[in-house]
Amino acid sequence: MLRHLRILIAGTCLAVTGCHDGPLYALKHANPFFVHQWNQDEAIGTTDFQRQKELELLVRTMPNESPADQAQWLVHLEQIMQQDASAEMRHLAIRAAAPVQGPAARNLIEMGLEDPSIKVRMAACDVLGSREEPAAAETLARIIGESTNGDVRQAALRGLGQHKGTVVTDSLKLALEDRDPAIRLTAVQSLESVTGKSLGNDPAVWVAYLENGTDPTADQGLSDRLRNLF
Repeated sequence: MLRHLRILIAGTCLAVTGCHDGPLYALKHANPFFVHQWNQDEAIGTTDFQRQKELELLVRTMPNESPADQAQWLVHLEQIMQQDASAEMRHLAIRAAAPVQGPAARNLIEMGLEDPSIKVRMAACDVLGSREEPAAAETLARIIGESTNGDVRQAALRGLGQHKGTVVTDSLKLALEDRDPAIRLTAVQSLESVTGKSLGNDPAVWVAYLENGTDPTADQGLSDRLRNLF
């Protein structure tokens, strides 16, 4: 599995511990199914470093893996999400799962939304924004309404801006009424992405557009053309 990683990982393996069991050995070691392969106490100092480097490599190479290999790696990534004490490792696990299609990968990514680390929760929002499933948009809309952290809500708003549909526009419209100006501004930026319109930063203008299609920039353009006639 993952034969094309052998050359890429060789330098890391030699520099850190040596390739005990082929590419991404340290990541396999993190999974309880592989713990019996070696004595953790003898290599724990280098294992953490190597595992992070290998997981960074997996983030880059996962899009090129076969569906079968991706499914096998999801097992390891789920173990990281459930058991790894490092927020950075959990963050990378979310990133690695991003290109994998199907509900199993989405469920793993959604685990990140409940993570104690803000960085992990924001990464989960970002990754859900890149996924085309309607369920991803619905999850982001829920996070916007439920989260109490402004950074996470902004990440969810940005992610929602990559989707389409009434769930998206309804959620962004509601965010325009938020008391936090940063939330309102992010909602406007996402609406620009969703609609392809540039209507300024006034929430009232956007609400009018979303409710009845009123586009003040169109009227302004007409006025400009009329003035140019004279």
